[in-house]
Amino acid sequence: MDRRIFFRPERCLLCQSCVLACQLRSLGISDVRRLPREKRPGQRIRVEVSRNTPWATRCQHCLSAPCVEACVTGSLIREEGHREVIHRRETCIGCGSCLLVCPFGALSYEADEEKMTKCDLCSDLEEPACVEACQSGALLFQSSESMATEKKRVFARQFGRAHDRG
Repeated sequence: MDRRIFFRPERCLLCQSCVLACQLRSLGISDVRRLPREKRPGQRIRVEVSRNTPWATRCQHCLSAPCVEACVTGSLIREEGHREVIHRRETCIGCGSCLLVCPFGALSYEADEEKMTKCDLCSDLEEPACVEACQSGALLFQSSESMATEKKRVFARQFGRAHDRG
C-alpha cells in the first residue's frame, strides 16, 4: 500500500516529540536518558513556525525526486515498485548536491559521519517513529486515497453547516 506521512498543522502543539522520536531512532536508542554525549542525532524531520503556523519539514519521497537525479554517487535511489526514496549511507560522500535540489530542504548533513541523512519512513516499522510519537494527531501515516477521502468528508460537513446557516 502506498502510505505517506501527512501533516495537519492545525493539530500541531509544537511539542517536538516527533523530532525527538526520530532523533532517538537515528541513534538506535529508545530512552532519551541514554543519549551519547559524543554523537549528535540525525535531523530527518524539523518543526518550524512560519507566519504563525507550524510546519513539519521532512522528505516527501517525490515521485520524480530531484535528489535522486542529483546524487553523484547513486546513494539515493527509488527501487522499482517502491514509493520511498532510499538513502544508502555506505556510498554517500556528503557532497550535499541532493540538499541543493530538494524543494523541501528535507535532507541534512551529519557532520559526525560526513554524510547526508533523510527520512526513510522507518521502513522496518509498521508506523514511522515520528507519527507514533505525535499525540495530537498532527502527523498521520496513511494512503493518499484515504487522506483525500477524509478531507472531502470534512469539507462536505463544513460546507453543509455553512449552507444551513446561510
